[in-house]
Amino acid sequence: MKKCIVENTQYMKSFESAENTFRDELKKLNDEILDKRLAMGETLIRMKTKQKRLDQILEKAANESNTLKQFEKKYADLNASEEKKRNNVKQSAEYKDFKREILGNLNASNASGCNDGEAEIMEIMETGDTACSMYDPWTKGLMLNPVRNIKCGHHYDRDSVMSVIKSNMSVRCPVVGCASKNYIQPNHLQADVALQQKIIEHQAEQAAQESFVSSEDDDNEED
Repeated sequence: MKKCIVENTQYMKSFESAENTFRDELKKLNDEILDKRLAMGETLIRMKTKQKRLDQILEKAANESNTLKQFEKKYADLNASEEKKRNNVKQSAEYKDFKREILGNLNASNASGCNDGEAEIMEIMETGDTACSMYDPWTKGLMLNPVRNIKCGHHYDRDSVMSVIKSNMSVRCPVVGCASKNYIQPNHLQADVALQQKIIEHQAEQAAQESFVSSEDDDNEED
């Protein structure tokens, strides 16, 4: 179902690139239904997570019970404890990946280098007076070793871009809307230490948030 939502987003977005009188109307429509798409994805992930936990509860209750009466009581107790938990779906990796893909599809045609507009596409890192996406344009994964293309200012993960140009030296910047006509060359790529440090800090913050959510769940289980 999540895949259908993403594919629908891609399909609707494809019409915006066409030269027609309805492009502005379609863009407005896509922007208006963004929250509904995200809410639907959140609901689906919450249902999936809940079902997974219910399966675990059933298995645990069955393993710890010898009679049907014991099973029913054990299941009821475990289920009641589960209902008390505060499950923040928006902090889950699955939801973040879903949201990033949806936002990337909706706003990809507006990407035009390291500028404030990229904040609408993906999570961004501030480096000086510019804002750059933390995600590689080819793999869509978080960049671990970011490099900057000096010809256009866009960023890529070093391993990703080197893998691409190693087999094809006639590759231009993949960021939609990039005006550079230059083929990417190894000497065009400069390591961005500041952005790399920002990404490391971001990863640490994310890990701390996930640890906090996990500790809250543990506390609720003890209650």
